[in-house]
Amino acid sequence: MRKSASAYFHPSNAVTYLSLLAGLLAVVTAKEWRSWSAAGGLLALSALADTLDGRFARLFRRDTDQQRFGVELDSLADAVTFGLVPVVVLCLLLTPESPGLRVAWIGAAFFYVVSALTRLGFYDLHHAQSASFVGLPTTVAGLVWSSVFLTAPSTAVTVAVLVGTGIAMVSKIPIPRPRGLGLVGFGGWAVLLLILHALAGRHPALG
Repeated sequence: MRKSASAYFHPSNAVTYLSLLAGLLAVVTAKEWRSWSAAGGLLALSALADTLDGRFARLFRRDTDQQRFGVELDSLADAVTFGLVPVVVLCLLLTPESPGLRVAWIGAAFFYVVSALTRLGFYDLHHAQSASFVGLPTTVAGLVWSSVFLTAPSTAVTVAVLVGTGIAMVSKIPIPRPRGLGLVGFGGWAVLLLILHALAGRHPALG
């Protein structure tokens, strides 16, 4: 019997959907509240959820099809949340200081999104063949943006970060998969950003 897409709704993917929801809310808060802190905090929450979603999914009994679907869903969610959402937030909150910077920003933003999608496609093809990541993971890029949003960045800064993270994502830099203390440290980075953005939101002079 032929399956429909709805057959793949499964509780094992709940944390992946939570990551996607946090990314969507980052865009909503940027538009409605014009808040760097709210958007940055939600990006950090999304990265934290993405760090935990695989471990959460493995708590459930799944057939091979469901496992493969979970991997694909995770990459698609990352493409939206860490590839597209930061650019949309920047588009909503930034006012380029000159026409030249506007053109540079558009080019850098396109390069960043293309790099993120290429990085994720590469990971889907090769992730099982290596004990380390090749290139900067998109989740790390999400935390970089959450960190940058603490400063209400200028257009020039965002162009530099867009280009820098885009290059890093498609580079040959080997990055060990976080395990043990490394994983705790990565999660701690996300939690620290959540706290800092919450404080900045309560005290705008800090953000």
